[in-house]
Amino acid sequence: MFGLPRILVVYAIAIPLALIIGYALSTGLASTGDERNLMIVAAAIFILVLPILFKWHHILMICSWNAALNIPFLPGNLPFWLLLGVVSFGISWLNGLLTGSRFLRVPELTRPLIFLGGAVFMTGILRGGVGLAAFRSSSYGSRHYIFIFVAIISYFAFSALRIPLEKARRVAALYILSATTALFANIVFMLGPAFFFLYMLTPIDYRSAEQLTSPTGLVGIERFSSVSTVCQTFVGYFLLRWGIRGTFSYGHSWRGALFVAILFLSLLGGFRTVELMIFILLLIQFTIEKLWMTRFTPILLGFTMASGLLLAATSEHLPMSAQRAVSFLPVKVDPAVAYDAEGTVEWRVQMWQVLIPQIPRYLLLGKGFSIDPNEMYFSIIGGGAEDIGAQAELVAGDYHSGPLSVIIPLGIWGVAGFLWLLGAGVRVLYRNFRYGDPALRNINAYFLAFFLMQSIVFFLIFGAFKNQLYIFTGLLGMSVSLNGGAAKPPQVVARAAGVAIVGRSQSPVSVRV
Repeated sequence: MFGLPRILVVYAIAIPLALIIGYALSTGLASTGDERNLMIVAAAIFILVLPILFKWHHILMICSWNAALNIPFLPGNLPFWLLLGVVSFGISWLNGLLTGSRFLRVPELTRPLIFLGGAVFMTGILRGGVGLAAFRSSSYGSRHYIFIFVAIISYFAFSALRIPLEKARRVAALYILSATTALFANIVFMLGPAFFFLYMLTPIDYRSAEQLTSPTGLVGIERFSSVSTVCQTFVGYFLLRWGIRGTFSYGHSWRGALFVAILFLSLLGGFRTVELMIFILLLIQFTIEKLWMTRFTPILLGFTMASGLLLAATSEHLPMSAQRAVSFLPVKVDPAVAYDAEGTVEWRVQMWQVLIPQIPRYLLLGKGFSIDPNEMYFSIIGGGAEDIGAQAELVAGDYHSGPLSVIIPLGIWGVAGFLWLLGAGVRVLYRNFRYGDPALRNINAYFLAFFLMQSIVFFLIFGAFKNQLYIFTGLLGMSVSLNGGAAKPPQVVARAAGVAIVGRSQSPVSVRV
């Protein structure tokens, strides 16, 4: 910059910004100018970290994608991946304008994403807007639209850069293991009230779920939701790093022992859905690795039978949370646990019985994600105390059903776009697994298994489109970034390169044409 030494440029930017931040903090963030000062501090910090973002925006977005961290300076407790997804896309787009670099092109995914985004946008417009307070909207719900649009945009942010092959395993591990930050909420709670300000950085959901079901509650079930999340994360890491075959290999018996310990520890979360997700994931991974034709089949059957017998014999003596996690199995559990588990199913079924007759009404034009505050208020005061939670979730669009969370807010167009995206996603992930670089085989196998598991769980067990779309788009974006797009069969690659492959071998005896 004008031939000045770099250190002078740094001082010229850092010193004025430090003065601005100092002034804002000295006037007090809790004063009348609270929001203005907070925004000043946020803007100053953003400018200071711009050099880091310019260089590391892609990897920072990947590391934040599954992280349980909030943006402290923005209202609404928005997760970090929202901010970094938009920033990374913007930087990549500007870089493309300046240098001529292009995003990795996968038309099979681009088309359904654009169609789905268009369906969401048009539904929001035709249903009275997206609920943004900045536009003086009288409704709520902008958070849901923001989640969906940023999830779509972030796919393109992922696919802007190819992750080098030598860094692929490390970056994929960061993508998965960032979810272990769910423990941060528990750490803050254990540190005491003096550190509760750190809840600005972490979703309190992980701790509040445990408080609501603590021993002081109705049935005395303490559910460690963050422990369950972390165990799920490590199950994913083991599969991504070694697969089932490598985890239970004879030469590394510690892996198998640790993996089994993690499975049992995950029961402390008390979530039946988590255990079903792990079971479905392992079953799909087992199939993808073609282990049914190996010695793993009798070993797995023996282990499953032994675990089942052990569980049946000890189920009533397990911690209450673990009993709740296995309450869907034909085993004996505490009557209070059974009552609590059955109750959560009962009110969901009642909600679905109310919603299903409404499907024809919203088939052509969905309800949208906006929330009328008056409707929310009257739904709460109109029901009994036992119905307040269900009524509020009904109005807010938390239907606890994947299919209903798509078809009622978005109609047939949203369903078509989402099914198109899932079908195209499975095809791209399968191609990357089948034809991708052998060094990425375990990673691609896990991504395919996880995507299929999430799709099955979404439709058959539990789903929320507005909150889970980013899981699907992030997974697809990671696969595209790792593999440099969608891998193609050797014959297609050879034809594109002007090479004729002779015979059926993939290692080419080839001749120029």
